[in-house]
Amino acid sequence: MSLLGNYEIIKEIAEGGFSRIFQGRHTILNEYACLKQNKEATKDDVALLELEAKLLWNLSEHHSIPSTKDFFRLGKHNCVMVMDYIEGKTIDQTIPDGSQMHPEEACWITERLLGALYYVHYNGVIHSDIKPQNVIIEPKKHDIKLIDFGLATFKPTSGSRPVGYTAQYAAPEVLDMKPPIPESDLYGAGIIMLYALGGDIPTKSFPKNTPKPIVEFCNPLLRYDPKDRPNWDKINLIEELSDVRYEVFGRRHCSE
Repeated sequence: MSLLGNYEIIKEIAEGGFSRIFQGRHTILNEYACLKQNKEATKDDVALLELEAKLLWNLSEHHSIPSTKDFFRLGKHNCVMVMDYIEGKTIDQTIPDGSQMHPEEACWITERLLGALYYVHYNGVIHSDIKPQNVIIEPKKHDIKLIDFGLATFKPTSGSRPVGYTAQYAAPEVLDMKPPIPESDLYGAGIIMLYALGGDIPTKSFPKNTPKPIVEFCNPLLRYDPKDRPNWDKINLIEELSDVRYEVFGRRHCSE
């Protein structure tokens, strides 16, 4: 049995560009946890993981954001962050290739995501990597978790540049290496909704059976110029999507 402090390391469950993720168990409390370790033993990767741990430590009050539980340094260029263990699958794991979610399901997931983004933006954080692989659906809680803040920026300035991005889902300004802004994440929310509905990412086109009010809600999020996208100062996107749900489905909450 491999141990790290009070945590038993059970198995590796994921690997990203900068890190490996393990399922662990607290040996005293008998509760599961998620352990994230930098993959390359470099100063920069340690700094990224430490920043992510600090951000999540201070974003722990929202139900759709995982929290930091502990942090270990294993030598000069190796560290491990301990987080909540989340039961569920990411959006890309939930939707088989060539299929789509029911529009009502796509709507409530997007609404939860927008709630998480409003919270992180209010606290000065830009996630910068909103994509189907970074949203876990928690069906038992009827909730989502926005994960992987490894590329996040805290209070970006005009001189800030993206730490990294996933080209297929990144906003145009991020691809141009301009400062990440809240509208960059809102573009990502639009991409999530389009993906969940079975749309085509490169052309930003929706399936023909997508209800028109949903398309009209999502399209502004996907505009090329961030100045043309909605922003939190001008509109409450969460309330607007709730209104769309009522218009299309006759209710603001799914039957559970």
